[in-house]
This record gives sequence, structure tokens and C-alpha cells, in this order.
Amino acid sequence: MTTTTYPNTQQLVSSALTIPQINAILQPLTLGMLGLLVEINSSAVRVEWPKEGAPFVSTPDDDVCFLKCVPEDGEYNKVRDKAVIQNDDDAESITERFSYTRIWRITWCLYGPNSTDRARAIKSAIFEVDYFLDLLSLSQLFPISEYGEPVRAPENIDGQWFERVDYDVTMYEFVVETIIDQSVESMEVKTFERSGQFADFTVTGT
Repeated sequence: MTTTTYPNTQQLVSSALTIPQINAILQPLTLGMLGLLVEINSSAVRVEWPKEGAPFVSTPDDDVCFLKCVPEDGEYNKVRDKAVIQNDDDAESITERFSYTRIWRITWCLYGPNSTDRARAIKSAIFEVDYFLDLLSLSQLFPISEYGEPVRAPENIDGQWFERVDYDVTMYEFVVETIIDQSVESMEVKTFERSGQFADFTVTGT
């Protein structure tokens, strides 16, 4: 959860994943999908755009996967559902609850002699293995059922051909955001006619 405090002291609490958070979720999952040992900072699955600069492989014989997670615009992320909830433990406040769908483009860029089969393994794991789908759902991530094919695109680098395969998947993230507002305890209502004030009464919030 991420909390943002506004100048009027209201706080927006959001379940939306940050880039480091979604990277931290998908990097070990990718290692598992490839049947590799799941370890922190593995050189076999690397997150793109690290602080040290653009990552790359040493030789065409190195099997390395690069992971990239990018939010995307689309039809579903434009709709937000709103609900207002009276707080039982605080009669003077209400909670506004917003829910919406966020769209992620997850890209795996695989280099190495086994890149084609490793891309196939990632695709099969995402759409066929409940274990990985269950782990993704715990983070409110849900791959959409479009079975795109990995794209083989060998790359010539310094006179050497590097095997390369790109594979990407769209995932939906279910996001919930809440903000607490102070409710109105009472409000004075005055009505007037030409001759002057006609009525003066108070409406309470109960």
C-alpha cells in the first residue's frame, strides 16, 4: 500500500503497484517459470534500466532474460467505480472507495542459444500452470487470455549474431484506493421571502 498525504490532511491509500514492486514480483516468478533457482539479484533474469546502465550479455552463448514492466493506456483504465462507506468506529467520517483496472505491458527479452525454448516455457507457465496464476492473483495481477507468439529476432552485435526472442503479455491489475472525508454533523438552513426570513432550522447528519 502507498499513502499520499494532501495539504488538507486527507490521505489517499492506494494498492497500486510501484515499478520496483512489480519488478520484485515478476523477477522471481520468471526464474521459477524457467525452472531456475529463485534467488535475489539473479544474473539469469535481469530488470531493465538498472542504475548501473543498460544491461547486456557477454557472449552469444549466454542465456539471459531481461524483464520490463510498463504501464499502458487502454479502454479499461478509464473507468473508476466509487462507493461511499460510513465508518462505524468514527461517526464523523466517511470513506470514499475507488476501484479501477490498471494495464501493464510485461516484456521478456531473451538472449542466448536457448532463447526460443525459454520464451515457450514462460508462455506455457503463464497460461497453463495454476501455481503461477495463483501467485500473480495474490498481487491482483491477471494476464489477459491473448496467446501471442514469442517473436524471434536475432541481433547482429559487433559482427556476431546473438539469438534473441521477445515475448510480451498484457496484465490487468485490480487497484483499490480509499480516502477518508469528514462528514457533516449538522447544517443550518435559512429560507427567506420578500418580507424577510421565513424559517431557520438545522439539519443533522443522523
